[in-house]
Amino acid sequence: MTPWGLGTGFLLGDYELIVTNRHVVQGCRQVVLATETFKKRIANVLYADPLYDLAFVEQPDGLAVGSLQLAFDGYEVKDGDPILAVGHPLGLKYTNTNGIVSKSSRNIDGVEYIQTDAAINPGNSGGPLLTPDGLVIGVNTFIMSEGQNLGFSLHYSLLRKALEDYTAAGKVYAVRCVSCSNLVTESTLQAGYCPFCGVKMNQDDFRGKLYIPGVMERKIEDMLTKLGYDVNIVRENRDSWIVSDENLDINLTYSPESGYLSSSCVLSRLPQDDIGRMYSFLLQQNYKIPDLTFSVSGGHVTLATRRVRNTDFHPETAYTLFEGYIMACHRYSDILINRYHAIPPGTVNM
Repeated sequence: MTPWGLGTGFLLGDYELIVTNRHVVQGCRQVVLATETFKKRIANVLYADPLYDLAFVEQPDGLAVGSLQLAFDGYEVKDGDPILAVGHPLGLKYTNTNGIVSKSSRNIDGVEYIQTDAAINPGNSGGPLLTPDGLVIGVNTFIMSEGQNLGFSLHYSLLRKALEDYTAAGKVYAVRCVSCSNLVTESTLQAGYCPFCGVKMNQDDFRGKLYIPGVMERKIEDMLTKLGYDVNIVRENRDSWIVSDENLDINLTYSPESGYLSSSCVLSRLPQDDIGRMYSFLLQQNYKIPDLTFSVSGGHVTLATRRVRNTDFHPETAYTLFEGYIMACHRYSDILINRYHAIPPGTVNM
């Protein structure tokens, strides 16, 4: 995740690197990583490649996820081969889509891609294209929106070349020159120009692009900072934040169009028995606490605050209100689970 969006990455254990697309992390020297097995954390971007649209991110300590294997040198990708694309399309995490290789080698602007019919959408970018045996044969990079099922993955041979070039450059931060294809490091960059061919390099790749939140977004992040949260970790995008507090995820969303900030948290799932007694409790609480709203949707019991208009938002009072809201989320979650035998949030029904 970056302030501007999210994408997919995958770990190549042999290289101790996470691979993704450059357009996913463009302008960032650091990104936020998240998996199902560890909390969000910040990691450094180590390599940016505007020619192949590749980026490498450091493997954080304690990253307990399975690593993938790159297809061996000379592996032949054939038309009609079954493939699997993995990623987070439109934020739907860990989505797998099956398909076939429509064209094993498609040259676009001098770069070799594998064309597939697997469903690829925004959020899939940077994810792996896999064989049925789990070998990485491509990096899912882009689609042609004018058609249907026209996905393109960077050929594994170019990923291998980038890995070899990065290793040869000393495994220090490097950017590939789009003109001469040489790798330029921070020590060899000459006044913003490639030392090999003289073309001007994209300075955002070296310095990072400054993220400047809007006025209301800044106030919200100041409040979260005062509450002790790292806004770089809890920020999902420019206008939404997820505060993970123990076993609860508290969502904040600001709509610049309407000017309202809203907060919500899933407290639990419905119990299987004696639901009516819990409903009575929730209705009583809705009557007693006008600033909070309990609701049930899709089997989830949610606690939301009243919407706050930007003109009424003041960081000092908002700090107190949101701190109280977090405490209320934990208190009511415990009540629902312990008193009414509700199912803890995140538990999968079987």
